[in-house]
Amino acid sequence: MIQEKDKVTGLMVFFLITASQVGVGVLGFQSIIIKYAEQDAWISIFVAGAAISIIIWIMYRMLGWNKTGDIVAIHQDAIGKLAGNFLSVIFAFYLLILSVVVLSTYLEIIQVWMFPHIDMMAILFLLLPLIYYIIAGEFRVVTGVSFFGVVYPSLLMLTLFYPFHFGHIANIMPVFDHTIKEILQSSRLTVINFLGVSILLVFYPYISDSSRSRRNALFGNLYTTILYVIICVVSFFYYSQEELKHIIWATLGMWKIIELPFLARFEYIGIATLFFSILPNVVLYTWASARTLHRTTGISHKKICVFLLIILFGACMTAQDRETVNLLNDMISRVGIVFLFVYIPLLFFLYLLRRKVKKNAA
Repeated sequence: MIQEKDKVTGLMVFFLITASQVGVGVLGFQSIIIKYAEQDAWISIFVAGAAISIIIWIMYRMLGWNKTGDIVAIHQDAIGKLAGNFLSVIFAFYLLILSVVVLSTYLEIIQVWMFPHIDMMAILFLLLPLIYYIIAGEFRVVTGVSFFGVVYPSLLMLTLFYPFHFGHIANIMPVFDHTIKEILQSSRLTVINFLGVSILLVFYPYISDSSRSRRNALFGNLYTTILYVIICVVSFFYYSQEELKHIIWATLGMWKIIELPFLARFEYIGIATLFFSILPNVVLYTWASARTLHRTTGISHKKICVFLLIILFGACMTAQDRETVNLLNDMISRVGIVFLFVYIPLLFFLYLLRRKVKKNAA
């Protein structure tokens, strides 16, 4: 049972949800989502955000039905202890893969844009002790990192005024020029930026008066949606659709044109500042993975953290080229869509049916 002193207020759910969704994706999602809807792809972000809001509602319903209020307890109640624990372990490693994708992508950006000859092992040896310190302690520490991971990088929004000034409205015209099918196809490509919402299934018991925090979770998802839409629209103003097809990191390209009297390469500041968004991503996913494994196996939380960080280190050292990183992103996107929009609703109806059967038997 989690003590009241270890819980955080419902307001923090806003920052936890936002911190789990905003990360390295803001640097290059624009060139991915235009595949089907092109200049109308910004509409697909609203569609994806609305779909995620429905999933959040479903999660809260399930979590509210269980006294423990996490995915391990839900699995055990809905499916049985043995099968439920097996699925919980799979979910834990899914979260760990999310962490690997975020960290390996950020390390690639550092190597390509800032320090081409830097040793990735050296960076990981600096980062992993910090990650361990955060995830091995109380959940309040993880929440604090998430809070600053939302507040501090939000200052980068001011930089979008500069490329907007050089944009052309013709680049985003005509509006509503694509079919619903094309919008939905682009929405599917957008969902990878929202996959972090899955951690709600783990941290829910750590929220004071958690049943009333749903509004904050929905506001967090709305904030993320609007943030991605703003970045997307500015990018579409600045780049033509043909240019976006050949650009990997569109946001970095916009930062590159910013000139200051005392700084020639503003993208260095942007990449460094974005670390405060990347760290909460990695911390939240790894902590949630460790927490799930701890609840499933009973092994010490700190020992599991060490085990997961060893895996994280090995995976990041392996995924150091663009092809491997792209493969990881594509794989986790497909798995994440199935998890959120197939598995979660299926688990919801199965749990609902199980509750009705128990109620009728009683």
